[in-house]
Amino acid sequence: MSKLFLTTDQQSFERYQNQIITYSEIYIQASKELIKLDVKGYKAQNLTNGGFVALFHDHHKQVHSQPEWANLGIRYEKYLELKEFDLTKLQELEAEHERILALEFKLYETNNSFFRMAENRTRDTSYLEAMKLAPEKKVYKVFDFLSFNKGNTAKINIPKEPFSVHALNKAQIDLLQDVSDYVAASSKLGLEYRDVLKVVEVYIKWTDGRPTGLSYDLKNIEFSYNNILNQRL
Repeated sequence: MSKLFLTTDQQSFERYQNQIITYSEIYIQASKELIKLDVKGYKAQNLTNGGFVALFHDHHKQVHSQPEWANLGIRYEKYLELKEFDLTKLQELEAEHERILALEFKLYETNNSFFRMAENRTRDTSYLEAMKLAPEKKVYKVFDFLSFNKGNTAKINIPKEPFSVHALNKAQIDLLQDVSDYVAASSKLGLEYRDVLKVVEVYIKWTDGRPTGLSYDLKNIEFSYNNILNQRL
């Protein structure tokens, strides 16, 4: 592990995981819908190439060609009508499949959340300076992250490294230590929370517009690593 490694952005990582899990449901539902339409034998792992509606028609054209139907001399369209198949859901799932095929996920090799934010703030010279240190951005598709085990069990494989948070230089590591030392010393000296907060608020976590990264007893600090990465560049 790099000496500049700070933490893992677990929240962002899990957000991507949950998104891919949502996409996996398309193929699980398509498998179940085909069964409802009398098309058996297809699990999610067999459906990642799409073509759900074509699979339905391929199967039922074979059924329609069998003697019990062929001897009746009815057209395929009439056969479908008599069977009262409703393809609406299957068509919707196929449209969803086509949509996600076009999706791209562009992730920086490390510090993805920070550099994505910095991209949009380059009028601020410090963010512009940070972008000079940005690593390569890689492009992924849904099926780089998603596969299926036998049956309908999704397997999610998102690389953890883009969600790792690394300091951009040794000075930022020193900054984290400096802030920690300052807060510890302030606590020993009996300084007021509000006075210490004024000094460190730019470095700590904020939630819903208020600082939440410094405990009132000055014993605990939760850093805003995105803010730390914008310092001492």
